[in-house]
Amino acid sequence: MSANKRKTPGFTIADLFTRESLPLLLLIVLGLFAIVAITVSIVVLKVGPVIACAMVILEAALAACLNRIPLWIHGLVFIAEIVIGIMASQLVFMILMAFVYVISIAFLFAWSTNN
Repeated sequence: MSANKRKTPGFTIADLFTRESLPLLLLIVLGLFAIVAITVSIVVLKVGPVIACAMVILEAALAACLNRIPLWIHGLVFIAEIVIGIMASQLVFMILMAFVYVISIAFLFAWSTNN
């Protein structure tokens, strides 16, 4: 064996929790939460698969459109989604969708401030 072994860059779990990797972590959380929200909506809440998937896409699109507005307006959007869930008798479904919106906003904020 040769004495001059190459140094390969190491990887630790702590490297995942840096400021530079925050957008990636939030994107992973958003994807996993979207899958869980769709699955729970279809299996437990008996919402149609097309409706569940379309609502997740619409929530992400709403977050992208409202990305640069003040924080208090995001709070109003969150409250409005809960009220819509109460009015439509789909409170749990709309709470799941409201959190898709919140995670999308957090991802977009981290992504835009990281550059």
